[in-house]
Amino acid sequence: MEENRKLELKKEVHQRVVRNLSRSLSEEWQVIGDIERLETITLRHSEKQGGELEIRLTPLFTKVEQHESEKEQWIEDFVAKVVVTASEAVKEHALHGNETRIYPVIRHPSFVKAEKNKEVVWREHTAETVLLYALDLETSYFLITRDMVAEAKITKDRLHELALANLARLESTPKQDRIGNNVFYFFTGEDSYSASRVLNPDLLSWMEQKVKGKMGVALPHQDVLIIADLADAKGAYILAQIAVDFSMRGDVPISPIPFMYENGELEPYMVMRHPKSRHKYPSLGGKRKRPPER
Repeated sequence: MEENRKLELKKEVHQRVVRNLSRSLSEEWQVIGDIERLETITLRHSEKQGGELEIRLTPLFTKVEQHESEKEQWIEDFVAKVVVTASEAVKEHALHGNETRIYPVIRHPSFVKAEKNKEVVWREHTAETVLLYALDLETSYFLITRDMVAEAKITKDRLHELALANLARLESTPKQDRIGNNVFYFFTGEDSYSASRVLNPDLLSWMEQKVKGKMGVALPHQDVLIIADLADAKGAYILAQIAVDFSMRGDVPISPIPFMYENGELEPYMVMRHPKSRHKYPSLGGKRKRPPER
């Protein structure tokens, strides 16, 4: 299917889902769809603190593209499933018994400064990112709050361990692209935890063994992790451009600033205009923040 047709089909499906959800959900739910961010629809509950869901449409788009003649049924089934998910989301969620559904998610630090997110559990990750935790609801997920952790009687460290263990079980097969001597690996799963895979030490170790030059990393939005084998300054410049471009197009942006990965640390770097030939790599900027003592 050609790209223009894919885009038009996505817009149509997005609009249909927004319209059908608005009709099917109770009046307490507000359905927010942005045509500029086709991959995600937001559901916001007027009476529940933190009652906001990000519904990912990527799996639906894939099915419709493959079987366009059945799109009516796919949309109907998808909406019905989301209605059930929304109903479950406003219930009191228990972590006990759902330990295998806990995953880490990454956000920009500004996310946890917002008043509506003050109850979510988080820890520092880098100067450009923070780590949160989610309870997976199949078509969406619910960010884990302090009350949920207290009710489950588990520590934040234990929550972190569970999230990373579940993350490690997810498939992590990248797509590859090459520009000159620079190789770019794109991890783009349909589970909303693609960027979170940067927290998998085994994955980073595997990639570190593959790269021949510097190892660059970008976390532009939640649905992609980019790891680059950078042979020269041009490659680092290209990675920075990709990070900016992807962050503007992602449904849940994280950071437009790329990183260098070295000695187990992620260091943000900035590229000013075109790199000079006398510099093999751009200067690193910023420092990784230590995890908070909790």
